Amino acid sequence: MANAYEADPRWIVENRADGKNVNNWHWVQSDRLPWSKTVITELLTQTVLDTDEFTFKITSVPTVEGECNVNNRKGKTIFLYEINVKANWIAETKGDNKIKVQGEFSIPYISDENGEEKPKVTYSVTTKEDDDNKSFINKLSSSPRSQSIEFVQKKAIEFVQRLKKEFTLKPATNSPTTSSDTTTSTPPQPVTPTTTTTTSTPTSTTTTPKVVSKTKTLTIIEEFQASPLDSYDVFTNPAKIAAYTQDKVEFENKEGGKFSLYGGMIRGTNVQLVPGSKLVQKWRLNSWPQNVESEVTITFKVESKPATKIEIVQTGIPVDEFEKTEEGWRRNILERLKSVFGYSSRIY
Repeated sequence: MANAYEADPRWIVENRADGKNVNNWHWVQSDRLPWSKTVITELLTQTVLDTDEFTFKITSVPTVEGECNVNNRKGKTIFLYEINVKANWIAETKGDNKIKVQGEFSIPYISDENGEEKPKVTYSVTTKEDDDNKSFINKLSSSPRSQSIEFVQKKAIEFVQRLKKEFTLKPATNSPTTSSDTTTSTPPQPVTPTTTTTTSTPTSTTTTPKVVSKTKTLTIIEEFQASPLDSYDVFTNPAKIAAYTQDKVEFENKEGGKFSLYGGMIRGTNVQLVPGSKLVQKWRLNSWPQNVESEVTITFKVESKPATKIEIVQTGIPVDEFEKTEEGWRRNILERLKSVFGYSSRIY
C-alpha cells in the first residue's frame, strides 16, 4: 500500500509491468485459517495415551473457527490470530468387557496476544454416567485428564511455532547493490587560475517563507466496534500506533508533548488529551510550507448503538495539500488501523 505522505522510489508497484511486490515492501494480508484448520487437526489427532488398562485418543476436530491473518509490510511479518478449537476424544478400556467413554476438549482462545504461552483447555465428558462406566469415568478424571490436557496445550504451542516458521518472511536474497559498485568517476582536472576580475553586487541567500492564504477543512466520521477508551488509545498509544504504521513512532502522551509518525513525515504537538473523549493536536506534514500547521480535533462518542462514533476534524490544511492529507488519513491511518485491530469501522 503506497504511502500518500511520502514520495519514495520504493513505492513502485504501479510502475512495474509485472506488478511485483519488490522485497515485500507493500502491505499484503493473507488468510491462513484454512491452513490452520488442517495443521491443528493433524496435530491434535496425534493425541494418544496408551496404558495397560485403557487407550485415550482424540478422534476428530469438528471446530476450528475464528481468524488467522498473516500481514507482510516493509519486509516484516505480523501475525494476527484468534482461534477457537473443539476436539472430540474417546477412551476405551482393555480386556474382554470393553467400556467406552467419550468427551470433548475446548480451546477457546489461541491468540497472538498469548504468543507461545499455554492456552486454557477445558475437559468434559459427554457420555452419560451409569453403573458400568462410573468407575472408569472417575479414573479418567484424575491423571489421564491432566496428561491429556497438557498434551493438547503442547500441540497448540506447536501450531503457533509452525505458523510462524511457515509464513515469516525470509531475508531478501536480491538486495540492491550500491551505485559505487557499478559506476566509475573521472578524476577531477586541475583548475587553471585566471586573472579576470569581476565586480558583483552581493545578493542575499535568505528565502522568504511561503505564505499560505487559502486553507480547507477536512471532516471524517468513523464508527468503531470498540469502547471510546479503546478507540482513543489507538491514536495515542505509541505501541499501537507502531503496530499499524509499521514505522518509527515518537509520541509523548501528555499535553504539550511532541509526536512524530512515519519517520517524521507527520509531526505535531498534543494540545488537549481527554482519554475516551477528545484529542486535539497541532499537526503538519513535512512537505507543507514552513511554519504552517493545522489543528486536528478527534472526538469519541457513544450514541444510539453499541459502537463509538469518531469524528475527525482538521482545519487549516493548505488547499494544495488537501487531497494528499485526506488520502493519507484514510489509507495510511484508518484502513491500516481497521486491518490490525479489527474494529470493523465504516467510513462516511
